[in-house]
This record gives sequence, structure tokens and C-alpha cells, in this order.
Amino acid sequence: MISNYFGSAGTLGLSSLISIPNIPAIITEWSALVPLATHLASPDEEHRLVGELALTGHLKVGLFPRLGYLHAISRLLQGVPDFFDRANAKSESSYKVWDVNWGSVFTRANGSAASIITSYALSKWPKIVNMPEKVLAEPGHLPGGILTDTPLQDARAHVIIKPVFARRQELHVIRVSRTGRAHSNQNSMLKLMAYVLWQSAYWVSLISIIALLCFLGAFGSAAIVFNGVLSKLVCQLLRTERPSGYLENNENHEACMLSAVHENASTWYLYIGDRGVIDWLLNKTMLATPAATRIHMAYFRLAHILQLIAMTFVAAQKGVDGISLVVLLVLNYAVRYLLGSHRTARMWLEADNVSIDAHTFAFSGRTPMIGAIHMISEARDAAWMATLIVPCPRINVWLDELKCSAAMQGQLAQRIQTLSPSDRSWVLLNTQLAVQASRLIRQELSQGKTTGRLDV
Repeated sequence: MISNYFGSAGTLGLSSLISIPNIPAIITEWSALVPLATHLASPDEEHRLVGELALTGHLKVGLFPRLGYLHAISRLLQGVPDFFDRANAKSESSYKVWDVNWGSVFTRANGSAASIITSYALSKWPKIVNMPEKVLAEPGHLPGGILTDTPLQDARAHVIIKPVFARRQELHVIRVSRTGRAHSNQNSMLKLMAYVLWQSAYWVSLISIIALLCFLGAFGSAAIVFNGVLSKLVCQLLRTERPSGYLENNENHEACMLSAVHENASTWYLYIGDRGVIDWLLNKTMLATPAATRIHMAYFRLAHILQLIAMTFVAAQKGVDGISLVVLLVLNYAVRYLLGSHRTARMWLEADNVSIDAHTFAFSGRTPMIGAIHMISEARDAAWMATLIVPCPRINVWLDELKCSAAMQGQLAQRIQTLSPSDRSWVLLNTQLAVQASRLIRQELSQGKTTGRLDV
């Protein structure tokens, strides 16, 4: 009869200095597979690496990095010319950006940096403001529209009209500004002392854990922790320099940049406010390749190989080695949760005196959303939306209607009459929806703390 229990010594029968009872086979088998399965390489590792490096200003590696992360650091230190370009473009998390004021379209720079900041801005779950879906108009002014109901008052003079179908869109407006807050010397000293105490306790704890794992005979887990500790120390020795003009604004106006995964997205992010911060975050590279020697590059290549060997060793050894690693992973996740998942974003905002707040708006269609963005921007023309809305006669008239001066009203009225009845209905309906939406957005933004300002 096959035993349902394995010895704690695992496959190799390694003895420990501390007595451990036999462990059920199902637990040892499962514990051996979990660490390896949760740390498989991800195609987004380079994207995340560049984002964290851009915000922190130095290389950052966790105690238990995913497989391939250390190798990515090695390739970064080698100074591969297109490393940043590939990290920004090849990830599934890559976003496109439309510069509303200037008309340019580009892929987000700095890897996941913008996503980290955006996630923090939306972490307070701002309330969703629903944009108008219907407009009130005189009969005959919107030929071809869909009659849905009649208002109770003045029913003969007006009808309520809405689009034929709804294409729900969600717009997150991320407003960025400078705090201009100076850090006092007293606060800086207190933070420095707290940091030194925390680091001292942290490193002593890690060394103690490695010693305990060796006493338990969990040599694979001890090797993984030791590899992580050494990698963290090497990363602290490498520093990056910010480019000249970092976060400075080279224009005399504020930014208005729209971002999404692709042109046909249903979730959009509009970054408005300080152009220096937004332009650097989305468009300009915020860092340079860390200055490293061949020893640093060789170390991270070797650390990657050692991590792979140690992880597979634990999976094969089972016993207390696998269980110990699962316990350490749970504790590591618990500590990260207690410290907060947005720690990197908070530290960058505080260090560079940047403040953000978020507002969310729900639209019934993409055209009113784009129209509202166009109205609240300082766009010189509609070149920025060329890939979002295909130009045609009714689109051209609609755009002129959005930003039409009083002197051009007569000429524009003549152009509207040249359109078909359905196109006239479309232009007038979407113009009113865009105008109402832009007013509501301005009203929400003017209230400042409607969704909770995230000053740090």
C-alpha cells in the first residue's frame, strides 16, 4: 500500500537540524508547484521594469521576482539601443496617445509609468458622472431623429430626441498639477531616520530567514531568498540620471492628451493640466540607462540562471522546501499589501511635488465624447482625431459647429442645408450632446475636490 505521507526531508532525503513531522503527500506536491507556477515569465516584465525605473529613478527588484525579470535587467544594463522602444511597444499593456492640442499620435513612453500613476489616481473610485443622452429640440430641426417621448410642458413646440443606438464609452479625466510644496528639514530628517530603521530591521530579518531555512533543510528556498537579497543590494549600487530639463515645460499652455489601448477602445484616459509633467510622463523618456560595468551585467545573467535552478530544485525536492517557499511568498504578498500597492506612485508624486485628481464620465457614444474633448481643449484643428473619426462632409460641418464664431454662423447654416436630412439630424444632435457634455466636464473640474484630490 502506498503511503499518503512523505518525509519532510523531501525527494533527496536532506536532513534538518530542527525536527519536523511527516507531511501529507498532497500538501508537499501542491506546495512544490505553486511557486513555480506563480513566477512563470511574463511578456509584460520589461514594460513594468521600465515603468518602475522611470518613477523611482533606480533599479528595483522584489525579493521574489518573476522568472526572466533579472535577465531583463541584464539586457537593460547592456545598453541595447532599442530596449526602451521594445519595452514600450511589445507589451499587451501598451497604450496609444493622441495629443489633442498638437495633433500628434504616439505610443506611451516610460513603460508602465503612466499606468502606475493612473491606477493610483483612480484608486479612490471617483463617482461616475453620466453625460446627457437626449436633447430638446424644435420639430423639424432634427429631421431623421428618433422620437422617444414628449415633454409634459409645451408639448407642441418641442420633442425629445436621442441617438438611434448607444455605444457606451467611459472617460477618465486625470488632472495633473504642481503642488509647489517645500519639504522642511525636520520632516526630511524624520523620514530619513524612519527609513534607516526600517532598512536595518528589513535586512536583519532577511538574514535571519536565510539562516532559519538552512536549519530546516530548505536549501532551495534559502538559495532563492539569498539570490533576491543579493540582487536588491546590487540594484541599490546602480543609479540613473534624469535627463536635462526633466519635467520642464517647453510650451506656454497646458496639456490635453487622450490615451487608450487602441482606436476602437471603450475606456479612455484624458490627461490635462501641467504640460511639463504630462508630456514627460507620456511622451519623453524620463531616465537614462544606468551606468553599469561588465561585472553588474554578468551578475544579473548569473542571478537569472541561479533563480531558475533554485525554483526548479524546489519543485523537484518537495518536502519542507516547497512548503517553506509558499509560506515566504504569502508573507511577502502580505507585507506588500500592508505597505500599499501604490507606494511607487505616492513616492514619485511626493518627490517631484506633483498632485493628481481623477474624474470619470460615462458617454452614450464616442462622437459626443470626442466632441466634448475637442471643445475643452486648445486644439488648433481636428487633426488629432483623424484616426478616431473618418473625415466626411458631415464630420467637417460638425467640427465647425463645435467651435464656430458668431461671424461664421450664416455661412455654417448654409453648409448644413447642403447635407441630407439624416446628416443634418446627426450634426445637430451630436453638437448639442457634445456642448452639454463639455459644460458638465468643466463644471466637475471646477469643483476641484469632487472625487477626492490625491495630494501627497
